[in-house]
Amino acid sequence: MPSSTRLDKETEDLLKKAADCAGVTKSVLVRESIREYCAKIVEQKQRTPWDIYQAIHKEGGSGHGNRIKNSKAILKTHLEAKRKKWSL
Repeated sequence: MPSSTRLDKETEDLLKKAADCAGVTKSVLVRESIREYCAKIVEQKQRTPWDIYQAIHKEGGSGHGNRIKNSKAILKTHLEAKRKKWSL
């Protein structure tokens, strides 16, 4: 289906350079770019809170490794070390 879009000079120049570098026509580059960009938007909108949680909290995803899982043992060790330090 034909479509028409007006671009400012700067965007038109950038599109032409990018199409030349990629070795494709401007139309092909515009179609591929729109598909990729729109697919990302749709994918993000369709993500559920559970999907987002899982992406963040995969193994080591929080950046804290096993510290969360072992927090009780870590706190106990820390407090014991502090107690020993003050009892000397």
